[in-house]
Amino acid sequence: MTQQDDFLGGLHYDRPPAAEAGPAPGVVRYHPVGRPAGRARPRVSAWWHVTGFLLGVVAAGLGAVAWGYALDQFDEVRLRGLVALGLAGLLVGLVSLGKLSPAAPLAAGLAAVVGSVVYEVGTLPFLPVLRPVFDSGGPVLVGVLLVVSAWRRR
Repeated sequence: MTQQDDFLGGLHYDRPPAAEAGPAPGVVRYHPVGRPAGRARPRVSAWWHVTGFLLGVVAAGLGAVAWGYALDQFDEVRLRGLVALGLAGLLVGLVSLGKLSPAAPLAAGLAAVVGSVVYEVGTLPFLPVLRPVFDSGGPVLVGVLLVVSAWRRR
């Protein structure tokens, strides 16, 4: 293979496979060039799941606070509210990205759903910045979506 056959980024050009005449005239068969080996799942330790769980819980809490702060700042300084809302979305996106353990979105989703249930029951007092977040019902939707994404990744 020459350098002219290479693509940018280290991708290589595979030449078309050689044709082989079949048993009947006019039949040509092409054999596959090569099959990629199946990707083996990396062995992970229990600490990977524990770290993912803790990061999921912390990200859920910080995301809820950033979401509440964003809703509070929309009336006063819209740019601050948009930045805080972007931060909340970034935290949820990082948790559900797929580079962490499946325990991260599972923990964040369960924290959001349990937080919503605790808010509705009224057993624990919530910070005033979190009240508009849990009044909207959005954490239930986000929590269910995170739990489903964790379930699909296992």
